[in-house]
Amino acid sequence: MRKITSMFVAFGIVTVLSLQAQAHELILKPTSFKAAPGSDLAVELQSTHVFIVKEEVEDISKIDAGVFADGKLTKSILNGNDAELRIDFSVKVPEGNSSALIAANKSGDVWCVTPDGWKPGTRKAIEAEGIKVTRASMTDKFTKAIINPSASDKNFATVIGQELEVVPVTNPADAKMGQFFKVKVIHNGQPASTPVFATYDGFVAELENTYAYYTESNSEGIANIKITSPGIWIIRAAVDNLPGVEGEYDARNLRSILTVEVK
Repeated sequence: MRKITSMFVAFGIVTVLSLQAQAHELILKPTSFKAAPGSDLAVELQSTHVFIVKEEVEDISKIDAGVFADGKLTKSILNGNDAELRIDFSVKVPEGNSSALIAANKSGDVWCVTPDGWKPGTRKAIEAEGIKVTRASMTDKFTKAIINPSASDKNFATVIGQELEVVPVTNPADAKMGQFFKVKVIHNGQPASTPVFATYDGFVAELENTYAYYTESNSEGIANIKITSPGIWIIRAAVDNLPGVEGEYDARNLRSILTVEVK
C-alpha cells in the first residue's frame, strides 16, 4: 500500500484528537540557537497544548535535562518558574565547532478516564475511591533541541539513546524554505513507523494540539517535513499502547519532540 504524506491546506492546520489529548507536549526552547562555545545558555522547558505557548510547569522531580556531550547527559539544575509557566535551566555550551544537543526526559504520570473526566492516579488508586475507570494510561516524554549547527558538522545526527527519539537526517544548518527536512524516528534503538507532526512557532497561537504538517515515518523510520516558514520548528513523534502494568495503568505511551531553528 502506498504511504500517504499530507500537508493540510484547509486553513493550514491539522488538529490532533486522541485519548492522549490531555498530555501536554514537552518542548525545549533555547533562548538562542547560536551560542559561543564555553558560554552559559539559558533554556526554557515548556509544557503545552499550544505551539509554542507555555501553559504549565511540569513536575521537576520527574525530569532530567541538560546538554548531551561526550556520550552522556550532563544534568542541569532545574528551576520551576511558576510566574512564567515554565522550567528554567542553563547549559554550558560545549567547546569546539560542533553542533550541540540539549535534551530532557520526563518519566510518566498516570491518568485515568472516568465518568467525571480525566483524573490523575493509578487505576487501583482511583477505583479505591469508588470511581469507575474506563482506561488508565501513562505517558513518558522525551525532547531534544539542536544549537550551533554548521554546514560541515555531523554531530546534529547523534543518537543520544532516548527510548523514542527524533533524529535529524537533514542538517539543520541546511534547512531551507520550500524544501523537505528529513528525520529518522527511533524506538528502542530501532527504526519506527509512526505518525509525525510538525509546526513552527507562531503558526497558531489560539488552538490546542494544532500542527502545520502531518506525515508518517516509513519502515526505515524516515519522515519528510516540508518547511513552509522560517523560525523555530518542532517535530513530534508518538508511539502508543505499549503494554501496561496490572492495577497501575492499561497502556503506556511515548512522546518525543525535536526542536530546530530554520533560517
